[in-house]
Amino acid sequence: MIGVFGGSFDPIHFGHINPLIDLSKQFNLSEIKLIPTYRSAVGKTFHADFKHRLNMVSIIASSETNNFRAEDLEIRKKGISYTHETIKILKKDNKKEDICLIMGLDVFLNIETWYNYEKILKEVNILVINRPGFEINKMNSMGTLIRDRISKNKKDFLESKEKNIFFHQAPLIDISSSSIRDIIKKDKDPIKKIPGSIMSYIKRNNLYVEYE
Repeated sequence: MIGVFGGSFDPIHFGHINPLIDLSKQFNLSEIKLIPTYRSAVGKTFHADFKHRLNMVSIIASSETNNFRAEDLEIRKKGISYTHETIKILKKDNKKEDICLIMGLDVFLNIETWYNYEKILKEVNILVINRPGFEINKMNSMGTLIRDRISKNKKDFLESKEKNIFFHQAPLIDISSSSIRDIIKKDKDPIKKIPGSIMSYIKRNNLYVEYE
């Protein structure tokens, strides 16, 4: 099963990296594709150009300590990054393996607002990582289409022939890209929040020094 994790990665940090490494081991994922968003469907502003965000993801994926793969299909596709469209491309390119969409609980709680979310639920498995400050019981207000697909244990999730949803309790790492950008803007180093290789790249390219 191939994991797919999309995001702005503005910049990528340990709050992304460490839970994904844990997830890959726990669910024996063949690889995890990291897909930087090219253009947000909800109008989110990016502070670093796509090429820089992709380059930072590529730096992390080049490490031998993980099985990540940087994926540039959003920029090749151009336009707004709709998850369902991305999934269609991935399924066409990876016919022999199931796709598992990975997201944080904060993102999952908004999935009913996504373009073609009903089709996403039918086409891929979904692994939800807990996030600091977000409680799983908030999903009680979500529709039956989602609640009926939730697996109660990992064994059922992995062995089911249907596409299901599983909530994985990963170690909590309370780090955000916005807090990292704020630290850098103040000419300080976000120690223990991002790898040294990413900080070096940020400095070389003068990223996040000035932004609103």
